[in-house]
Amino acid sequence: MLIQDNLFLTRTDPSGQGGVQFLYRVKDYGLSALSSPQEEISMIHWEVEIIKFTNPDTADFEICHTTELSDKTLKFYKDKSLNEFLQKAFQYFEELDSLEKMLPKES
Repeated sequence: MLIQDNLFLTRTDPSGQGGVQFLYRVKDYGLSALSSPQEEISMIHWEVEIIKFTNPDTADFEICHTTELSDKTLKFYKDKSLNEFLQKAFQYFEELDSLEKMLPKES
């Protein structure tokens, strides 16, 4: 079972392939954790993307491979290891938000 901290949305995989997607949000950043249907239960895994929300009021987002957390899609084969990553990612997103607020706004 994945942690519920910062859980923004749980939905059926929007690609239409089945499975479940969890969206986590901390300020403008977050994670998408997707578990697609597998033939065997032992093959279950989570595909995780770092995302940046494009609208503060909706679930619109873009995949973001420019953070120090990851430059590619991550795979986790156990909920425990994903939960540990989520906790660290939430702290990172809080720090990233603070740093971005210190930068001058682009005109």
